[in-house]
Amino acid sequence: MILLRFADRPAGVSYNLQEMQPRNHQSRERVGRRRWAAVLAILFAGLALAEPAYAWGPATHVSIASDVLRQLALLPGALAAILGRCALQYVFGTIAADVVFAKRLSRVRQFCHHWSTGFRLLDDADSDAQRAFAYGYLSHLAADTVAHGKYVPRQIALTDSTINFGHFYWELRADAMADVESHRTLHAVLAHDHDPHHDLMARHLTQTFLPYELNRVVFDRINAMAAGAGSRRTMEIISRCSRYALDRSLLDAYRSECVDRSIAVLRDGPSSALMQEDPNGTGALIRSRLHRRAMRRKRLLGRPVDNYVSEMTRSLEPALTMPAIPAEADAPLSTASACPAC
Repeated sequence: MILLRFADRPAGVSYNLQEMQPRNHQSRERVGRRRWAAVLAILFAGLALAEPAYAWGPATHVSIASDVLRQLALLPGALAAILGRCALQYVFGTIAADVVFAKRLSRVRQFCHHWSTGFRLLDDADSDAQRAFAYGYLSHLAADTVAHGKYVPRQIALTDSTINFGHFYWELRADAMADVESHRTLHAVLAHDHDPHHDLMARHLTQTFLPYELNRVVFDRINAMAAGAGSRRTMEIISRCSRYALDRSLLDAYRSECVDRSIAVLRDGPSSALMQEDPNGTGALIRSRLHRRAMRRKRLLGRPVDNYVSEMTRSLEPALTMPAIPAEADAPLSTASACPAC
Protein backbone atom coordinates (compact mmCIF):
# COMPACT_ATOMS: atom_id res chain seq x y z
CA MET A 1 0.00 0.00 0.00
CA ILE A 2 1.29 3.45 -0.84
CA LEU A 3 0.90 5.68 2.17
CA LEU A 4 0.16 9.27 1.20
CA ARG A 5 0.24 12.21 3.56
CA PHE A 6 -3.04 14.06 3.48
CA ALA A 7 -3.40 17.69 4.49
CA ASP A 8 -5.72 18.35 7.39
CA ARG A 9 -9.20 18.92 6.16
CA PRO A 10 -10.82 22.27 6.93
CA ALA A 11 -13.47 22.40 9.59
CA GLY A 12 -16.91 21.40 8.43
CA VAL A 13 -19.21 24.06 7.09
CA SER A 14 -22.85 24.03 8.04
CA TYR A 15 -25.39 24.53 5.30
CA ASN A 16 -28.95 25.72 5.36
CA LEU A 17 -30.56 22.74 3.70
CA GLN A 18 -33.86 24.55 3.39
CA GLU A 19 -32.27 27.18 1.16
CA MET A 20 -30.55 24.54 -0.95
CA GLN A 21 -33.76 22.70 -1.82
CA PRO A 22 -35.72 23.59 -4.98
CA ARG A 23 -38.59 25.92 -4.20
CA ASN A 24 -41.19 24.06 -6.20
CA HIS A 25 -41.80 20.98 -8.29
CA GLN A 26 -40.80 22.70 -11.54
CA SER A 27 -37.43 23.72 -10.17
CA ARG A 28 -36.87 20.14 -9.03
CA GLU A 29 -37.61 18.97 -12.55
CA ARG A 30 -35.16 21.51 -13.96
CA VAL A 31 -32.45 20.29 -11.58
CA GLY A 32 -33.18 16.70 -12.59
CA ARG A 33 -33.03 17.54 -16.29
CA ARG A 34 -29.73 19.33 -15.83
CA ARG A 35 -28.27 16.35 -14.01
CA TRP A 36 -29.36 13.97 -16.73
CA ALA A 37 -28.00 16.35 -19.36
CA ALA A 38 -24.66 16.38 -17.56
CA VAL A 39 -24.59 12.58 -17.39
CA LEU A 40 -25.45 12.27 -21.09
CA ALA A 41 -22.82 14.87 -21.98
CA ILE A 42 -20.18 12.91 -20.07
CA LEU A 43 -21.19 9.66 -21.77
CA PHE A 44 -21.23 11.32 -25.19
CA ALA A 45 -17.81 12.85 -24.61
CA GLY A 46 -16.47 9.50 -23.47
CA LEU A 47 -17.82 7.72 -26.52
CA ALA A 48 -16.65 10.47 -28.86
CA LEU A 49 -13.14 10.48 -27.45
CA ALA A 50 -12.84 6.76 -26.81
CA GLU A 51 -10.21 5.21 -29.03
CA PRO A 52 -7.74 2.32 -29.08
CA ALA A 53 -5.01 4.25 -27.24
CA TYR A 54 -6.98 4.45 -24.01
CA ALA A 55 -7.19 1.13 -22.19
CA TRP A 56 -6.73 0.49 -18.46
CA GLY A 57 -8.48 3.17 -16.44
CA PRO A 58 -6.63 5.39 -13.94
CA ALA A 59 -7.52 3.33 -10.86
CA THR A 60 -6.24 0.17 -12.55
CA HIS A 61 -2.97 1.89 -13.43
CA VAL A 62 -2.64 3.05 -9.81
CA SER A 63 -3.20 -0.52 -8.63
CA ILE A 64 -0.49 -1.81 -10.99
CA ALA A 65 1.90 0.95 -9.89
CA SER A 66 1.29 0.07 -6.25
CA ASP A 67 2.24 -3.54 -6.93
CA VAL A 68 5.41 -2.45 -8.73
CA LEU A 69 6.38 -0.27 -5.77
CA ARG A 70 5.96 -3.28 -3.50
CA GLN A 71 8.60 -5.13 -5.53
CA LEU A 72 11.39 -2.58 -5.72
CA ALA A 73 13.82 -5.29 -4.61
CA LEU A 74 13.64 -6.64 -8.16
CA LEU A 75 15.02 -3.40 -9.62
CA PRO A 76 18.57 -1.99 -9.67
CA GLY A 77 19.41 -0.22 -6.42
CA ALA A 78 19.72 3.32 -7.81
CA LEU A 79 16.41 3.07 -9.66
CA ALA A 80 14.66 1.53 -6.65
CA ALA A 81 15.93 4.40 -4.50
CA ILE A 82 14.48 7.00 -6.89
CA LEU A 83 11.10 5.30 -7.03
CA GLY A 84 11.09 4.80 -3.26
CA ARG A 85 11.73 8.50 -2.63
CA CYS A 86 9.40 9.74 -5.35
CA ALA A 87 6.60 7.18 -5.24
CA LEU A 88 3.89 9.78 -5.77
CA GLN A 89 5.53 11.10 -8.93
CA TYR A 90 5.94 7.56 -10.24
CA VAL A 91 2.25 6.81 -9.67
CA PHE A 92 1.22 10.04 -11.40
CA GLY A 93 3.36 9.07 -14.39
CA THR A 94 1.40 5.83 -14.75
CA ILE A 95 -1.77 7.92 -15.08
CA ALA A 96 -0.49 10.86 -17.13
CA ALA A 97 0.34 8.90 -20.29
CA ASP A 98 -3.37 9.18 -21.18
CA VAL A 99 -3.29 12.99 -21.17
CA VAL A 100 -3.91 13.35 -24.93
CA PHE A 101 -7.46 13.02 -26.27
CA ALA A 102 -8.84 12.93 -29.83
CA LYS A 103 -5.67 11.13 -30.93
CA ARG A 104 -7.23 10.09 -34.22
CA LEU A 105 -7.47 13.73 -35.21
CA SER A 106 -3.94 14.56 -34.12
CA ARG A 107 -1.22 15.21 -36.67
CA VAL A 108 0.86 12.39 -35.24
CA ARG A 109 -1.57 9.66 -34.28
CA GLN A 110 -1.23 8.11 -30.84
CA PHE A 111 2.06 9.95 -30.37
CA CYS A 112 1.83 9.84 -26.57
CA HIS A 113 1.76 6.02 -26.58
CA HIS A 114 5.08 5.46 -28.34
CA TRP A 115 8.06 4.00 -26.51
CA SER A 116 10.21 6.74 -28.00
CA THR A 117 8.08 9.38 -26.28
CA GLY A 118 8.55 7.76 -22.88
CA PHE A 119 12.31 7.53 -23.27
CA ARG A 120 12.53 11.12 -24.51
CA LEU A 121 10.72 12.23 -21.36
CA LEU A 122 13.25 10.27 -19.32
CA ASP A 123 16.19 11.82 -21.17
CA ASP A 124 14.76 15.32 -20.70
CA ALA A 125 14.07 14.87 -16.97
CA ASP A 126 16.22 17.16 -14.82
CA SER A 127 15.41 15.84 -11.33
CA ASP A 128 14.71 12.58 -9.54
CA ALA A 129 11.05 13.60 -9.33
CA GLN A 130 10.79 13.96 -13.11
CA ARG A 131 12.77 10.77 -13.65
CA ALA A 132 10.33 8.89 -11.40
CA PHE A 133 7.48 10.42 -13.39
CA ALA A 134 9.04 9.30 -16.69
CA TYR A 135 9.54 5.79 -15.33
CA GLY A 136 5.86 5.79 -14.42
CA TYR A 137 5.04 6.86 -17.97
CA LEU A 138 7.03 3.92 -19.34
CA SER A 139 5.31 1.57 -16.88
CA HIS A 140 1.97 2.79 -18.22
CA LEU A 141 3.03 1.85 -21.75
CA ALA A 142 4.16 -1.58 -20.54
CA ALA A 143 0.78 -2.17 -18.89
CA ASP A 144 -1.02 -1.07 -22.04
CA THR A 145 0.72 -3.77 -24.08
CA VAL A 146 -1.38 -6.19 -22.02
CA ALA A 147 -4.55 -4.11 -22.17
CA HIS A 148 -4.45 -3.48 -25.92
CA GLY A 149 -2.69 -6.68 -26.92
CA LYS A 150 -4.70 -9.13 -24.81
CA TYR A 151 -7.48 -7.95 -22.49
CA VAL A 152 -9.50 -5.69 -24.78
CA PRO A 153 -9.20 -7.91 -27.90
CA ARG A 154 -10.27 -10.92 -25.82
CA GLN A 155 -13.33 -9.17 -24.41
CA ILE A 156 -14.31 -7.81 -27.81
CA ALA A 157 -14.06 -11.30 -29.32
CA LEU A 158 -16.11 -12.90 -26.56
CA THR A 159 -18.83 -10.24 -26.51
CA ASP A 160 -18.88 -9.17 -30.17
CA SER A 161 -18.71 -5.51 -29.18
CA THR A 162 -17.34 -2.78 -31.43
CA ILE A 163 -13.71 -1.67 -31.13
CA ASN A 164 -14.34 1.85 -29.85
CA PHE A 165 -17.24 1.10 -27.54
CA GLY A 166 -15.56 -2.10 -26.41
CA HIS A 167 -12.50 -0.14 -25.32
CA PHE A 168 -14.58 2.38 -23.43
CA TYR A 169 -16.88 -0.19 -21.81
CA TRP A 170 -14.33 -2.83 -20.77
CA GLU A 171 -11.94 -0.20 -19.45
CA LEU A 172 -14.69 1.12 -17.18
CA ARG A 173 -15.66 -2.39 -16.10
CA ALA A 174 -12.07 -3.18 -15.10
CA ASP A 175 -11.60 0.17 -13.36
CA ALA A 176 -14.77 -0.29 -11.33
CA MET A 177 -13.32 -3.55 -9.98
CA ALA A 178 -10.11 -1.90 -8.75
CA ASP A 179 -9.88 -1.94 -4.96
CA VAL A 180 -11.11 1.02 -2.93
CA GLU A 181 -7.57 1.84 -1.79
CA SER A 182 -6.52 2.38 -5.42
CA HIS A 183 -9.33 4.88 -5.92
CA ARG A 184 -8.33 6.67 -2.72
CA THR A 185 -4.71 6.77 -3.83
CA LEU A 186 -5.78 8.12 -7.22
CA HIS A 187 -7.73 10.91 -5.51
CA ALA A 188 -4.75 11.76 -3.28
CA VAL A 189 -2.25 11.76 -6.15
CA LEU A 190 -4.42 14.05 -8.27
CA ALA A 191 -4.64 16.54 -5.39
CA HIS A 192 -0.92 17.33 -5.61
CA ASP A 193 0.81 19.87 -7.85
CA HIS A 194 2.10 18.25 -11.04
CA ASP A 195 2.91 21.36 -13.05
CA PRO A 196 6.58 20.38 -13.65
CA HIS A 197 5.48 17.06 -15.16
CA HIS A 198 2.84 18.70 -17.34
CA ASP A 199 5.47 21.18 -18.52
CA LEU A 200 7.72 18.25 -19.43
CA MET A 201 4.96 16.54 -21.44
CA ALA A 202 3.90 19.80 -23.09
CA ARG A 203 7.39 20.15 -24.57
CA HIS A 204 7.09 16.77 -26.29
CA LEU A 205 3.36 16.37 -27.08
CA THR A 206 3.13 19.29 -29.47
CA GLN A 207 1.30 17.99 -32.57
CA THR A 208 -2.00 17.03 -31.00
CA PHE A 209 -5.46 18.01 -32.24
CA LEU A 210 -6.36 19.70 -28.96
CA PRO A 211 -3.97 22.22 -27.38
CA TYR A 212 -2.07 20.70 -24.49
CA GLU A 213 -3.78 22.94 -21.92
CA LEU A 214 -7.20 21.78 -23.12
CA ASN A 215 -6.03 18.16 -23.05
CA ARG A 216 -4.96 18.76 -19.47
CA VAL A 217 -8.36 20.18 -18.49
CA VAL A 218 -10.18 17.17 -19.97
CA PHE A 219 -7.66 14.82 -18.35
CA ASP A 220 -8.15 16.41 -14.92
CA ARG A 221 -11.94 16.31 -15.16
CA ILE A 222 -12.14 12.70 -16.31
CA ASN A 223 -9.71 11.48 -13.67
CA ALA A 224 -11.47 13.44 -10.93
CA MET A 225 -14.70 11.76 -11.97
CA ALA A 226 -13.03 8.33 -12.07
CA ALA A 227 -11.66 8.85 -8.56
CA GLY A 228 -15.12 9.58 -7.17
CA ALA A 229 -17.28 6.98 -5.50
CA GLY A 230 -20.27 7.91 -7.66
CA SER A 231 -18.79 6.73 -10.95
CA ARG A 232 -17.62 3.50 -9.34
CA ARG A 233 -21.10 2.78 -7.96
CA THR A 234 -22.65 3.55 -11.34
CA MET A 235 -20.38 1.05 -13.09
CA GLU A 236 -21.08 -1.54 -10.40
CA ILE A 237 -24.78 -1.21 -11.15
CA ILE A 238 -24.14 -1.47 -14.90
CA SER A 239 -21.94 -4.53 -14.30
CA ARG A 240 -24.68 -6.27 -12.32
CA CYS A 241 -27.13 -5.64 -15.14
CA SER A 242 -24.75 -6.80 -17.87
CA ARG A 243 -25.12 -10.25 -19.37
CA TYR A 244 -21.33 -10.46 -19.67
CA ALA A 245 -19.52 -11.44 -16.48
CA LEU A 246 -16.00 -10.23 -15.77
CA ASP A 247 -14.15 -12.58 -13.46
CA ARG A 248 -11.98 -10.91 -10.84
CA SER A 249 -9.38 -13.68 -11.02
CA LEU A 250 -9.00 -12.99 -14.75
CA LEU A 251 -8.36 -9.30 -14.07
CA ASP A 252 -5.90 -10.20 -11.31
CA ALA A 253 -3.98 -12.39 -13.75
CA TYR A 254 -3.83 -9.63 -16.35
CA ARG A 255 -2.73 -7.18 -13.68
CA SER A 256 0.06 -9.53 -12.57
CA GLU A 257 1.29 -9.69 -16.15
CA CYS A 258 1.21 -5.88 -16.29
CA VAL A 259 3.35 -5.74 -13.15
CA ASP A 260 5.86 -8.19 -14.64
CA ARG A 261 6.08 -6.19 -17.87
CA SER A 262 6.44 -2.91 -15.98
CA ILE A 263 9.32 -4.31 -13.95
CA ALA A 264 10.93 -5.65 -17.14
CA VAL A 265 10.90 -2.28 -18.90
CA LEU A 266 12.14 -0.49 -15.76
CA ARG A 267 14.95 -3.00 -15.35
CA ASP A 268 16.03 -3.41 -18.98
CA GLY A 269 15.09 -0.05 -20.50
CA PRO A 270 15.43 0.23 -24.31
CA SER A 271 16.96 -3.26 -24.49
CA SER A 272 13.81 -4.85 -23.06
CA ALA A 273 12.03 -7.40 -25.24
CA LEU A 274 8.89 -5.31 -24.70
CA MET A 275 10.17 -2.83 -27.28
CA GLN A 276 8.78 -5.32 -29.82
CA GLU A 277 5.30 -4.89 -28.32
CA ASP A 278 3.01 -2.05 -29.38
CA PRO A 279 1.43 -0.14 -26.45
CA ASN A 280 -1.33 0.92 -28.86
CA GLY A 281 -2.09 -2.70 -29.75
CA THR A 282 -2.76 -1.65 -33.34
CA GLY A 283 -2.13 -5.09 -34.84
CA ALA A 284 -4.14 -6.92 -32.18
CA LEU A 285 -7.08 -4.56 -32.60
CA ILE A 286 -7.04 -4.87 -36.39
CA ARG A 287 -7.10 -8.65 -35.99
CA SER A 288 -10.01 -8.30 -33.56
CA ARG A 289 -11.95 -6.30 -36.12
CA LEU A 290 -11.28 -8.91 -38.82
CA HIS A 291 -12.23 -11.78 -36.49
CA ARG A 292 -15.42 -9.95 -35.56
CA ARG A 293 -16.39 -9.68 -39.22
CA ALA A 294 -15.57 -13.34 -39.77
CA MET A 295 -17.78 -14.36 -36.84
CA ARG A 296 -20.66 -12.33 -38.19
CA ARG A 297 -20.34 -14.02 -41.58
CA LYS A 298 -20.33 -17.44 -39.91
CA ARG A 299 -23.46 -16.57 -37.95
CA LEU A 300 -25.22 -15.32 -41.08
CA LEU A 301 -24.40 -18.64 -42.74
CA GLY A 302 -25.66 -20.54 -39.70
CA ARG A 303 -22.26 -21.96 -38.80
CA PRO A 304 -21.15 -22.52 -35.19
CA VAL A 305 -18.61 -20.02 -33.87
CA ASP A 306 -17.81 -21.37 -30.39
CA ASN A 307 -14.69 -23.28 -31.46
CA TYR A 308 -13.57 -20.35 -33.60
CA VAL A 309 -13.86 -17.94 -30.66
CA SER A 310 -12.10 -20.38 -28.33
CA GLU A 311 -9.14 -20.75 -30.68
CA MET A 312 -8.97 -17.02 -31.31
CA THR A 313 -8.93 -16.05 -27.62
CA ARG A 314 -6.52 -18.76 -26.46
CA SER A 315 -3.47 -16.65 -27.28
CA LEU A 316 -5.02 -13.66 -25.50
CA GLU A 317 -5.23 -15.32 -22.09
CA PRO A 318 -3.02 -13.94 -19.29
CA ALA A 319 0.49 -15.32 -19.13
CA LEU A 320 1.59 -17.41 -16.17
CA THR A 321 3.47 -15.13 -13.78
CA MET A 322 5.94 -15.68 -11.00
CA PRO A 323 4.61 -15.37 -7.44
CA ALA A 324 5.08 -12.03 -5.72
CA ILE A 325 8.04 -11.53 -3.40
CA PRO A 326 7.44 -12.28 0.29
CA ALA A 327 5.46 -9.72 2.25
CA GLU A 328 8.32 -9.05 4.67
CA ALA A 329 10.35 -7.65 1.77
CA ASP A 330 7.53 -5.21 1.09
CA ALA A 331 8.27 -2.09 3.10
CA PRO A 332 5.45 0.47 3.05
CA LEU A 333 6.28 3.49 0.95
CA SER A 334 5.42 6.99 2.05
CA THR A 335 5.73 10.25 0.20
CA ALA A 336 6.42 11.82 3.58
CA SER A 337 9.98 10.51 3.37
CA ALA A 338 10.54 11.84 -0.13
CA CYS A 339 13.46 14.10 -0.93
CA PRO A 340 12.71 17.85 -1.17
CA ALA A 341 12.90 17.75 -4.95
CA CYS A 342 10.21 15.06 -5.02
